[in-house]
Amino acid sequence: MNLYILDSSLLDEFKQAVSDHDDFLINTYSNYNGKNLWSLICSAKDWLSVSVNSLPYIDLKHSHDDVRSLNVLQLITTYDIVLQSIEQLHRVFEMEHPLKKDDSVFNAAVPDDAFFAQIRAYFGAHPVDLRSADGTKSTDKYFASWSSDVGGNGDYSVYLYSNNPDVVQPIRFSISFIKIHEYAVKRYSLLSNIINVIEKKNGFFVEEQRRREIGRSSDVVEMLQVLLKENSIRIREHDGYHHDIQTLIELFTAPQDFPEQERQEVAQYLNSLHVLVDELYEAFQSMTFGEDGMAHGHLLYSRSSKFKGLHYDLEKVFEYLNNPYFRAEPVDYHLRRLISEGVLPPYVNRQMDKLDLQLLLLSRLVDLHET
Repeated sequence: MNLYILDSSLLDEFKQAVSDHDDFLINTYSNYNGKNLWSLICSAKDWLSVSVNSLPYIDLKHSHDDVRSLNVLQLITTYDIVLQSIEQLHRVFEMEHPLKKDDSVFNAAVPDDAFFAQIRAYFGAHPVDLRSADGTKSTDKYFASWSSDVGGNGDYSVYLYSNNPDVVQPIRFSISFIKIHEYAVKRYSLLSNIINVIEKKNGFFVEEQRRREIGRSSDVVEMLQVLLKENSIRIREHDGYHHDIQTLIELFTAPQDFPEQERQEVAQYLNSLHVLVDELYEAFQSMTFGEDGMAHGHLLYSRSSKFKGLHYDLEKVFEYLNNPYFRAEPVDYHLRRLISEGVLPPYVNRQMDKLDLQLLLLSRLVDLHET
């Protein structure tokens, strides 16, 4: 097993921070000054995961020389992926990279980042097209031998040959695994700063939204339209409570083309929904969204065990109501089942307006629900 690994718990913390605040991150960075930086965050997260989790399995002691040489390249390239990901995340969150000019690890003639780039090139990234023997600019070209752990004063070495016949050659270049690991760890550790910035930026956003008061309207549909817009701002468009608010709008705007008795029943149901509208308002205003959903969510989603034997029928009817591509004919059977069980009145059929059917069905489910 490779000993030169990176702390996976730091990666887990980063992934958790992204997961915990994904609504904020998607809403803010999916179109940030005209660029989709959310995709960059996801790419960096994915490749950090691939790299950190794969490092323990790079075999630096393989019995075959050629395989071992490529495995050294794999180690270096894996570190490089980590470093690129960290650097890109600094750009996304507009953070100054504190180690840009750092030279404390390799103590070379150039900063550590430039020196590591040379290591990567010498040991396999592009060993047959080199422009320097020490990281500094040169008009000569250089070509590296295969890498080996035989000879040299480090863990692995290459020999550099120049296209300039006047240059003394070959030039031996050796690396220490401990040093390149130290270099990688130092930069990988910057992920903790990125986590802190994500937490801080999300906190600023939450406080900003709490201070911004949501307007109220005595018209329930207008109020729901306001909340729909706030959902797209405070959580994100087509997510969060979007479906719930859209359903409430549909319920309050249904034509109610059915007998007076049912109109009276649904009027009581619609009146009960005002408490849900108030709950949504308070959730958006306080920026507090419970993991278990809304306290009055049962007004839209019945939890009663009384309908256990009808779950499949209800599922198919709701699919018919919400999915425009659902094949309509089979729903007749499920409507008849719900009628026979007394959930729906006898006159209900597929020709009924979908909004009316939804309103009637939800009101009946709640009426039967034991609160």
